[in-house]
Amino acid sequence: MTSSEQKPVLLIRADGNQDDAAALAELGIETVIDPYIRIDKAENNAEALRMLDALKANGAKWLVATSVNAIRCFTELVGVDNLQAAIAAAENLRFAAVGARTAESLRELGAVDVLTPELSDSAALAEQLAGIGDAQTAIIPSGLLAMKTLPSKLQAAGWNLIQGVVYTTVTVETPPASVVAANAGDFSAVIFRSPSAARAFLSFVPKPRMPLVAAGFTTAKVIKDAGLAVASIPSNPTPKSVAAALQLLLEGER
Repeated sequence: MTSSEQKPVLLIRADGNQDDAAALAELGIETVIDPYIRIDKAENNAEALRMLDALKANGAKWLVATSVNAIRCFTELVGVDNLQAAIAAAENLRFAAVGARTAESLRELGAVDVLTPELSDSAALAEQLAGIGDAQTAIIPSGLLAMKTLPSKLQAAGWNLIQGVVYTTVTVETPPASVVAANAGDFSAVIFRSPSAARAFLSFVPKPRMPLVAAGFTTAKVIKDAGLAVASIPSNPTPKSVAAALQLLLEGER
């Protein structure tokens, strides 16, 4: 358990912070949730409609979910009824997701069996899909700044990719309420779950005075490229794994 005097951990992703907060709370670690980025749905639905048509087309295919935001924005752009109907009517449609929370967003649309990797990241998902056998078709709604690991791996394996941008991630315009405290070092750590979140945080807090925890090597690179040290890169980006790694980090500093 952490000391009652332990400073809280700062959580800054656009949404989904409650999962990290719950995992940390189980370990007695307090948190402050204050998003430094936001998710903006794509301005038009042309690419989303193209992917919807691909779902309706004949032939075996996969709907691959790389984030909850991708599925949420895809759904909003084409209409939940239209997407659910396409999924229900499709033959030979299989599903894959980067992690458990993202898989649940597919189940809410009618998916039953969703392939997820043991290690919850896009590289592990790409490896698992590329190793299932013959090259297939993957429909991948994604963000404008999405990492290229998964599509690059599948393309190299001969897969046919149908991709479309359904959202973009942007830094909030108004400085978050926690910026003053962050610049003063009033948090025990900050957790970054994307390169965009790291860049946004450093735009407001260029000289952080607390440990920086990166849930992934690509995110860690952004921090290192800024000339800063990464205090921890958890072995698995699940909330429980990140919380456990952070607990070890905080205990080591006491």
